[in-house]
Amino acid sequence: MNTTKASVDFTRYQAAEMANIGQLIFERMSDHAATFPDPPVDMPALGLQVEDYKAKLSARASRAAADVLALKAARAGLNRSLGLLGGYVNRVAQGKPALVELSGFPSYDTARTPDRSAPGAPTNLRLKHGVQKGTVLARFRAQRRPSTNEVQVCLGNPNDESAWRTAGMFLGQRALLTGLTPGTTLWVRVRTAGLGGVMGNWSDPAEIMVL
Repeated sequence: MNTTKASVDFTRYQAAEMANIGQLIFERMSDHAATFPDPPVDMPALGLQVEDYKAKLSARASRAAADVLALKAARAGLNRSLGLLGGYVNRVAQGKPALVELSGFPSYDTARTPDRSAPGAPTNLRLKHGVQKGTVLARFRAQRRPSTNEVQVCLGNPNDESAWRTAGMFLGQRALLTGLTPGTTLWVRVRTAGLGGVMGNWSDPAEIMVL
């Protein structure tokens, strides 16, 4: 029988991915509280946990040992909470894809062999100015859905690999880039994460002048 299961193991995800996954699950399960009325971790507590994790993720940039250990502890706690919630979602959903999707959890199909190949390059990358100064919204079409995508930016020569830096990992087919300097030329490219940490090919880059 073909069933869909919410993931309960998040050890393979990168640190930045965990922040996005936790935020999406918090938002979706809060929005659909009537469908998931009795979660083992209540949503206000999960929201605080996600915010704490994001703060410790930002602090880790210092590379201080205390900040690295603090993020490790926060991640372990978030992993436990999401694992408990994923098991609860599976009990409620009973394999129904639509219900699992409502929860915001990454999922897999039990009737299919997991596809561990590298995802294809995203297509149709489009850039537009955000509402706030110094922001750019990137939209693209990923070859895998749901998808987690790495977005890189370049302020120099896009043909020089060393000029690219990672702006973040984003769930879905959009990414809001912030903290950009108005008047600069920005290049953007995207690639999709596959199972087991396998990364796909980069999209064709797109260019925009930051306002």
